[in-house]
Amino acid sequence: MPTKQRVVLVVLVVLSLLQQGVRWKLSSREPVVVQAAEAVSVEQVDRHCPLVHVNTAGMAELQTLPGIGPVIAERIILERKEQPFQEKLDLLRVPGIGEKRLAQIADLICLYFEEDAPAQ
Repeated sequence: MPTKQRVVLVVLVVLSLLQQGVRWKLSSREPVVVQAAEAVSVEQVDRHCPLVHVNTAGMAELQTLPGIGPVIAERIILERKEQPFQEKLDLLRVPGIGEKRLAQIADLICLYFEEDAPAQ
């Protein structure tokens, strides 16, 4: 494979990984791939718990939940714009989330509302 094609391929792979929420973290000598769920952001520091907050999580963070891909993550985001989730059972409003899928993610999620944020 010519060098130019290799470079294009590498760039496409890196862009694909970035789109999926994968970030690199350099430790002492070796690069380590850190999934978006492990990456700590300023937004997560202000949150009440280390779980996925379904009312504020982005696409990449929602996709760290089992059985939640880009389509269902987008549906969650659209549904919470209509009406925030007040309880975990409210996720049953999202097409593609039934009782079985909700049972898989129930212990990994919590509800977080912007008004719950500490005053600054």
